[in-house]
Amino acid sequence: MSEAARDSILDRSQALSVAYSSPPLVEVAMSVQFEPPKGMNLGHFGAFWVTQKELLPSVRVANPIVAAREDFGEQTQWRPPRLRFALSSDPDCRLQMTSADDQWVGQVQRDRLVVNWRKRTGKYPSFTATWIRFQETWQSWEDFLSEFKFASLRPWLWELTYVNRIPRGTLWESPNDWPSVFPGLWGSDFAASSGIGLRGFQGQWVWASTNPVARLYLDVKPGQSSDELPQDTLILTLTARGPIAVPENRAAGHDSSEANSIEHGMNWGHDLIVSTFDRISSELAKNTWGREC
Repeated sequence: MSEAARDSILDRSQALSVAYSSPPLVEVAMSVQFEPPKGMNLGHFGAFWVTQKELLPSVRVANPIVAAREDFGEQTQWRPPRLRFALSSDPDCRLQMTSADDQWVGQVQRDRLVVNWRKRTGKYPSFTATWIRFQETWQSWEDFLSEFKFASLRPWLWELTYVNRIPRGTLWESPNDWPSVFPGLWGSDFAASSGIGLRGFQGQWVWASTNPVARLYLDVKPGQSSDELPQDTLILTLTARGPIAVPENRAAGHDSSEANSIEHGMNWGHDLIVSTFDRISSELAKNTWGREC
């Protein structure tokens, strides 16, 4: 990545007015889905890992993430993304490449590339650091495919996900306390009935944007931590997703309009996720997580 591109990202990230010093964030994932290059086999995935193993020395194979098609046109009623299944002779696997400290994961399959940060030790390095990692991995993937004479990538969907875990005992003791943590989701206490108590909840909120075209999904559910001593936790996942516009008559090689479209989507998704998280959180929660401005 050029020095000018890095400076542009840093300038923009510093302009966001909301920040937390100790958010309950445990994972961030940046992802782009694209039309599968024709003629790819398992050997290509292995060869790509060789180009990444200095930063991501561990590697394993996992089942692929199922592609989802989502309609973003003008519609009177929101519809959930459609899973897409198709018969193909192309490799049906996902390569997971992991850093030595187990915090960063690069994932690639025939129709998707993902970069994850996972909380292990220390705090989240920043959206900027994650975006730079993603962009460098994406550029490496494009260069690799070009070297092996594959057609230029045709990306069609960007996606950004933030996963938060709020352990029991910090801001809540029972599900009845959840509205006091996120009053923007539940405006009042849950209805109570004599002799029974609320033990869980699963739900999804969906917001839509028209300029740019995008959606924000918020899922909340109870769960348990993966520590040696499992602990009850409230899992809040925010996912922003939107289409990528690529010219039909793309010239061979890299196209700056594509990178700008992906970058614009990720930046918009980041702002949407952070501002929504801030709006739904209580003042007590904001203070606990160190809201800085």
